[in-house]
Amino acid sequence: MTTSVVSMGLFVAAPLTATAAGDKAEVDARIYATDRDAGYVQPTAWGEKPNPLYYGDPPKAGRWDGTPQPSETLPAGVTEAQVMKAGTVISAENFDKVKDMYFEGKRVGDMITENTEWMIREKGLKINTRHSEFIEMDPKYMQATIDGKSKVTFDPATREVGNWTAGMFFDPQDILKTFDEKTQTSSDPHAGDKLIWNLRSPTYGATMDLRHISWVFLDAHEGIERIQRWWARRYYMEGRLDGGPVSEGDGTIMQKTVLVAIYPQDIKGIGIFSTRYNDPSAKTPDDVFAYLKSVRRARRLSGNAWMDPIGGTVQLYDDWDIWDAVPTKYKDVTLKGKRWMFAIAHAPLMTVDLRYKNTREEFPAVDMDNPPHFFPAPQVQWEPREVWHIEGTPPDEHPYSKKVVYMEVDYPRPYQGEAYDKNGKFWKTFIFQNRADIGDDGYKAIMPVVGHIIDWKAEFSTTWSSNMKANPEGVEEQDVSLKTLIALAR
Repeated sequence: MTTSVVSMGLFVAAPLTATAAGDKAEVDARIYATDRDAGYVQPTAWGEKPNPLYYGDPPKAGRWDGTPQPSETLPAGVTEAQVMKAGTVISAENFDKVKDMYFEGKRVGDMITENTEWMIREKGLKINTRHSEFIEMDPKYMQATIDGKSKVTFDPATREVGNWTAGMFFDPQDILKTFDEKTQTSSDPHAGDKLIWNLRSPTYGATMDLRHISWVFLDAHEGIERIQRWWARRYYMEGRLDGGPVSEGDGTIMQKTVLVAIYPQDIKGIGIFSTRYNDPSAKTPDDVFAYLKSVRRARRLSGNAWMDPIGGTVQLYDDWDIWDAVPTKYKDVTLKGKRWMFAIAHAPLMTVDLRYKNTREEFPAVDMDNPPHFFPAPQVQWEPREVWHIEGTPPDEHPYSKKVVYMEVDYPRPYQGEAYDKNGKFWKTFIFQNRADIGDDGYKAIMPVVGHIIDWKAEFSTTWSSNMKANPEGVEEQDVSLKTLIALAR
């Protein structure tokens, strides 16, 4: 696939005609906000106690009634004078001062990974802090996990699963019971595999619609280089919880995905259609077709396309949602521990603002104005989240020697990740901004809406932003097909 350069002249602020300056500021403050909004955030974040069957008792997934939770109790000997206030911006200038302070009962420095600390100290990353807030996954998804978990099988020899229907493959609360806090180990040697199987269940709903998805190519020193716009949609054939059949087709297909470039003109029409089969061994390769503009035909790609970059970006198809492969594609997957970390769970309500198309203002969640130009914007807030630390060893032909993901404990929502080169050196950072979404059918999902994919060897990022949507109305299986790709490409 090829890429194209968009001239810097495109990024001159477009004039506003719809609103006066004062109105603009008021509108922007609302839609760019990361604090909760009455018309958007899921209802249980407003004070209804989380279901202990899904989230434990007491829940540790964030404040559910606005007040401190038991997990926020200060350790013995720590006083209120040592507590960092919400709204503090952690930066290189104050890191040594705040790292030994406490926030929501945890030492600040302990909630920042080694590589994140390096980005703060050496690369200018700033973390604007806020209090945590409970975020509910759709109860249908959580209950389907409970209802189906006794039927799901796992073969330790092959790491394959069977008899899954919907929800997560494995109940995270059961995995928590196997975990020893003191040793940071699980008595289940396959806990890591099971958590990544959960990540590959339909966490976004039955259909994922990546509305207005754009990759901005950002150089750490020069800033914006170019922009690409794509259209993408993923349709799950299994585990559907949209009110229709839970499974569609003959059971052989897990999901279908279309991804096609629509801008600029010289890459318009480049795209892929992929089919992932319902093969827990991962021996059946994905069927991947690419549309070739030069011959106006679709051609089948090799079975290893899942390890290739998306277009000319630094993001692999395997980096979709940080980790896209089923665990059996990896040589091994290991649960390394559980920790608290600052993460972005409440991204701005709008992350692609088409009122300001082809300007910096179009991407309000990305700090393009300040070097290195590809970190989250200053108003984007980070909060404490309890996460699993999982590491995977890819196959030998994969570009990475190791991949790391930090994923919410109660359900499979990745926040950050890392990739290492063949020499075992830190290579890429993945910082994902997430937010709650309610689908057209009322389904409650937690969606990634901005992905900062940073290549530290090249000091370059292809950061994507999207107004992603769960379960858009009217989408059917035939709408995510090779015919769809060809029609869009032409």
